[in-house]
Amino acid sequence: MEDTYSFDIKAEQYLAVPYMLARRELEAVLSDPQFQCSERNKKFLRFVSEELFAGRAAALKAYSIAVDVFGRPTSFDASTDPIVRIEATRLRSALSRYYELYGSSREVGIELPKGRYVPMFSLRHPETEELGLPASSFQTNNEGATANEHGETISGSALTIVKKLSLAATALISVGLFVGYILLSSLDAAVISEKPTVAVDLQLNGANDQEAIAMRDLLMSALSNFSTLRLSAPDAYTASTTENASVASPRSRYRLVLKYSVDAIQKSVWWQVIDQQTGEVLQSDDELSRIEGVASAGADELLVARLATRIASMNGVINTAETRRDLEHPTLGYGCVLRANLALNTSTPQALSQARSCLERTLQERPYDADSHAMLAATLLSIDPPEASIGLTASALEHADRAVTLAPESSRGFASKMMAELRAGHAETAIEAGRRAIALNPYNSRVAARLARILYSTGKRTEGVRLASKALEIDGLPLADAEWTLAFDAYSQGQLGEALLHLKRETRKTCYLADLLLTATLGRLGQKGDASAIIADIRKSRPDFERNFHADMSGRHIDPQMTRELAQGLHLAGLRLQ
Repeated sequence: MEDTYSFDIKAEQYLAVPYMLARRELEAVLSDPQFQCSERNKKFLRFVSEELFAGRAAALKAYSIAVDVFGRPTSFDASTDPIVRIEATRLRSALSRYYELYGSSREVGIELPKGRYVPMFSLRHPETEELGLPASSFQTNNEGATANEHGETISGSALTIVKKLSLAATALISVGLFVGYILLSSLDAAVISEKPTVAVDLQLNGANDQEAIAMRDLLMSALSNFSTLRLSAPDAYTASTTENASVASPRSRYRLVLKYSVDAIQKSVWWQVIDQQTGEVLQSDDELSRIEGVASAGADELLVARLATRIASMNGVINTAETRRDLEHPTLGYGCVLRANLALNTSTPQALSQARSCLERTLQERPYDADSHAMLAATLLSIDPPEASIGLTASALEHADRAVTLAPESSRGFASKMMAELRAGHAETAIEAGRRAIALNPYNSRVAARLARILYSTGKRTEGVRLASKALEIDGLPLADAEWTLAFDAYSQGQLGEALLHLKRETRKTCYLADLLLTATLGRLGQKGDASAIIADIRKSRPDFERNFHADMSGRHIDPQMTRELAQGLHLAGLRLQ
């Protein structure tokens, strides 16, 4: 065991500076190349700091750190595996060395006290220095007295007098900082929200328990791949065996309850998401995967993929609930990410403008927020139409690159980079980024659908069709990009009825390429009257589209052979393309 103090540090002493100052210092240290620390110990520091910011400092134990940070199994035992104590010592030394060498001008300092896993954020103006005494002059011994560097002891009462005098000076400094902070931020002050935390509770029934646990572990991995939730470590709260057991983790806003079953025909998971603060059941459902004629691993993968998508995607149960809450009480941080996702779904100019402003304000406060960089890139691309660019694509690409740099293991940054590179005219680089996004999260059906469309449009038809079909199988709902890809493939093969079915499921209200494909399909079917109505709608927003058709297709990186196929159908619909 590590050395521990014989007295408790008050909770407020861990975070002895305003939240925003602590947050900025954390991000500055983690991004500073002079902070010589392993990546996993940077992850360690971020994890324990986020727990402190969320008010869960008392719950920080070796077990949760070992599982959440160092990837230890759920059977981890701190008494036989000293990984957390060893790495805490290394992190403590790295912080001490960093501030000793580079921290002279820093306003806030971070330290990891011995025997504790909770970081302390404090002003770098120790009380003793304010009275002209070196900070290293005193050390507290186990009896509560204080000894200076010569071994002379100061009684507790004498130290109290010293502290009272110095606390008055510290209070004046703190008040000054607080007033200054309020004056600077009063015009746009807001709460900064974080990703929601979820506890996973697998309820076992004695049958197929090992299979159920394996499924739970796969699901935990899939949920984490979305990078939209913070998962509570599997512990006593995640192994309920009775219907009425109280298993809600006190550290988590949401609780995901799972019940697994299997028979000769199918595997199924009954699931329920509960808001633990209100007690509300947000949604309950059964997810099924047939196993007849399918390898067991394939059935498991499809089951986990569908579950993870419905629970953890940006449009899943939990993020939908978080979005509703943030619309009622807007926040910066993750709240802006959620509202930007809603704006991208609706594509209304006012919502997109508000989302952009919110994300930019977040990045002023948290310049190292990878999710906000990625979502801002997507928002800027949506505001900047390819046919009438207002010059935002370069900025979008910069934010996407920043997101990838800050979070190289998150698929969201690579997904935004995929779209930004495509808009910038770098199709192959876009495809490379998209493939990386899918490798990091193979369960994100929307990213898969977008990549499928890019692949198909640039001539990689077989790969595009395969990926589009896979995306639809995972999501279980129409995905516009996947439906368009399969519609064009059916059109290309002369399966015009099949093409119409896919286009009817193409859910966007307005999509230029979908309208063109629908017009061409109707033209080949000889339904010129119906095609004329669609042409009239296109002309309302694009009066010169016949003259600009080939330039539009080239600008959207459509394969020349596809452009020719599309032009044939449009000609049959009565258009005269130039």
